[in-house]
Amino acid sequence: MSENKKTDKFVEFIFSNDPRKYVILLFIIGFILRLVFSLQIGFGADEMGYAAHSIGFIDSGKLQIHDQDGVWFFVTDLFMKLLGYNVLGLRFFSALTGSFLIILAYLIGGEIFNRKVGLYAAFATAFSSYSIIMTTGVMDVPMSFFAFLSIYLLILFLKSSKYYLFVLSWVTLGVAIMIKQIAILFIPAFVIFTLYYNKKHHHSFRLQQVLYAAVIVIFMVTPVLTYNYLLYKDKGLVDLQFSRFFGIAEEHYASIANTLNPFSLRTLFISHGGGTPGFVQSLNFLIFFESWVSLAFAALGLFIFIRSKNKFRLLLILAFLFPFIFLAGTSILTNHFIFMSFFASLFAGSGLHFTSIKFEGEKKRKIFLIIVALLIILFSFIQIMQSTQGQVGKNEIVQLIDFKDSSIEQDSLVVIDSRIYRGRIAFMFWDRHYLETNYFVDLLENSDKLPGELSPVNVYFVEAVTDDSGWGSISSQPELNASTEEIVTFFSSQAKVIKTVNDLKGEPHFRVYSGTFNLKPSVLQLADSTHSFFFYPVAYKPASENFDNYLVYTSFDNLINKIAHLILYLEVLLTFILLIYIVYLLYKEDLV
Repeated sequence: MSENKKTDKFVEFIFSNDPRKYVILLFIIGFILRLVFSLQIGFGADEMGYAAHSIGFIDSGKLQIHDQDGVWFFVTDLFMKLLGYNVLGLRFFSALTGSFLIILAYLIGGEIFNRKVGLYAAFATAFSSYSIIMTTGVMDVPMSFFAFLSIYLLILFLKSSKYYLFVLSWVTLGVAIMIKQIAILFIPAFVIFTLYYNKKHHHSFRLQQVLYAAVIVIFMVTPVLTYNYLLYKDKGLVDLQFSRFFGIAEEHYASIANTLNPFSLRTLFISHGGGTPGFVQSLNFLIFFESWVSLAFAALGLFIFIRSKNKFRLLLILAFLFPFIFLAGTSILTNHFIFMSFFASLFAGSGLHFTSIKFEGEKKRKIFLIIVALLIILFSFIQIMQSTQGQVGKNEIVQLIDFKDSSIEQDSLVVIDSRIYRGRIAFMFWDRHYLETNYFVDLLENSDKLPGELSPVNVYFVEAVTDDSGWGSISSQPELNASTEEIVTFFSSQAKVIKTVNDLKGEPHFRVYSGTFNLKPSVLQLADSTHSFFFYPVAYKPASENFDNYLVYTSFDNLINKIAHLILYLEVLLTFILLIYIVYLLYKEDLV
């Protein structure tokens, strides 16, 4: 196609009524919103754990870590290599896939309902406060994107009977599983609905499709199976999930056993932790984090959808119920239920379209839609502001990392307040010679035993002004608080304050002191030897301290180990190919 024809086609597209140009605009707006708020949203303990474990994952050559599959860690480490080992790099994958969910809402809405519903669903997704608030360094948003993309591809396959779409659907679900294993919960919905659809429309269950799907899924999870096989063969250990469900090497994970709640009907229907039933608490996440205007239209859209004869009704219902019921009966965390937000946006689009067509006249309909759009945006921002304490700007961790990168030298010693959560410390200062204050007293007492001669060393001390930064339990440890305050007093007299980092409320959160002390240079290596967090040395160095690094003893084991790594790398590549592919799907003239 000549340049003139390309230009003419682009101009024609811009001035046409094609809803896809609005989808592209919504994607851009949604991406900007997610990037901006990713620098404001606070941090939970799980995110800091994943953040610390993503650093150095690529260079470690690992297939996975002890409790999560490898694709998310590989991709996140890659983004941090490109964008910096900071909050933007950590949360970029969630921001990107959360934005692509906007396009996916349009595509799925267009297939199941019509293109106007798809456009309204894309709008609701773009401004979904729950989705924006969950733009964090965890796996759930990326996992949700690939799980819903696999649903879309399955719908295309069932409508067209093109087998490459069948393969793509299950491969994409495999990617979702390799990002987070919760995606396994979508498998029963896929299988049941495929059998039902085949029987109804083709008068045969076509059971071979289930067999093909099983082969694809097993192939996709080969890195997980290989990791556990080789680790067990070498050390008698397996990962957390295999240990949990097969009772192997449970003693290794005894320290976190109380966090592994089995599925319970009592938790689901009666009480979660002595409180409300799990299904009520889980649904409350939508009420607490999602725009009430979107939820109102979602409730209407869901009611209409359930009463309809839509041929994909059972698929959506099952795709919601299987993960919801299991998670609500076992692991009730805010991020685990982000998939509900996409369903809410999809049904909000349906409810909004149903209501809009009741207005007679194009003018009245447009006024109604504009008013609703403004209300969705308003209430979404109210919800977002509540989660960011009504403030705008960079959170304290973003600021401290920025300060470290610009002002703390690589060859300096950084003493860090132990009242700062260890995951935060590891993420913020992984590339510096840091030492937590609970080791500092021993350092002073034993400094004479270190090799080398005294020389001036720049020392920085990072104080938790709030007395508790991320732990949430320091108030019950008065001895730790008292001993740390003694160290604060020491640095207050021996060094000067060079930086105060405020939180989003403008209140001091971190305080950085700087001074020069006569120390032996070997103290830096001593500090490095303390760098560990949650089963692993920081950045997986030294490799000898990784409990799950296994030895391969036979040629066969060496072969499957290499194949497993190759499959993992292919899956990482697939994550980016599929992001490009969804853009291609958007621009196809026919959605099937």
